Amino acid sequence: MNTPSIRTLVGAMSAIAAVAIIAGCSGSQVNPSAGQPGTAMQAHSPVGLPAVKNHCDAHGGVRVTPCTVTFDASSAGPDTVVVRTPKAKKGTLAEQDTCGGSSGIATVTQGSGNDWIVTAGPTAGTCTAEFDFTNHHGKQVGYATLSITNNL
Repeated sequence: MNTPSIRTLVGAMSAIAAVAIIAGCSGSQVNPSAGQPGTAMQAHSPVGLPAVKNHCDAHGGVRVTPCTVTFDASSAGPDTVVVRTPKAKKGTLAEQDTCGGSSGIATVTQGSGNDWIVTAGPTAGTCTAEFDFTNHHGKQVGYATLSITNNL
């Protein structure tokens, strides 16, 4: 008769241990990214701008990698970024920026394939380049934003 009592006792203890473990795991959650770089930027991103990997602003399958370029004494450039367009969709990719061309902060020119070349200009500052993807009807269906900082 002792054997069923021991099994019952062991079973009950196992159940209690499992409940305790589950209860411990379901307590307050710790945000693993709290205090990590980039979380303040994510918290302060404007509403309506979707953020994808590495806090890059993008929509509709268009991506630019990397989405930030910084020119400084240790990295004078030029840099190459890769722009991905939506798969299985026909359309046109266009770039527009606030960089001021060759006399401004930077120039952004199309290289080969999906590569775009970003070159520092003579003026220090920040600017943005946007890559817009439009369908065959001329409607914008996606975009990605490239942030450029020139500290030279």
